[in-house]
Amino acid sequence: MAYTRAKVVEEISASADRVFGELGAFNNLPVIMAGAITRSTLNKKGTVRTLRIKGMKGTLDETLLKYDTATRTQIYRITDDPNDLVPFNDYTATIKVKPITSRRCQVEWTSRFVPKRGKTKAECLEFVDGIYRGGIQGTREVLGVKK
Repeated sequence: MAYTRAKVVEEISASADRVFGELGAFNNLPVIMAGAITRSTLNKKGTVRTLRIKGMKGTLDETLLKYDTATRTQIYRITDDPNDLVPFNDYTATIKVKPITSRRCQVEWTSRFVPKRGKTKAECLEFVDGIYRGGIQGTREVLGVKK
């Protein structure tokens, strides 16, 4: 099985701690992706989130694999595989926030997945690129920074 890899790297004019506080918070997607993610609920342990996506029937479950505030890293995977909400299977993603200065940081959002039968690598990459860039832009908006 050949994995497809996706990567988005962008800078944000805010401290790495502030950015990770928003983007790294596992249950914060309805805040930073307002309009796209309509609801996120956590299980009792806080390690599985169930997402409702605007305009789509059903839910998407994701499991938190790693959350490290020291390295500002979050790793998660889609656990209800297969599902009808995304064009791929076997998805695992990593968000890393790295300081550049005390007021600027770099966000690196990467993933690996297998496109579903009938879906192209390009379609899948476009899909995740939109999600990652939307989440990063939403984080900027929540923090009140332009770039």
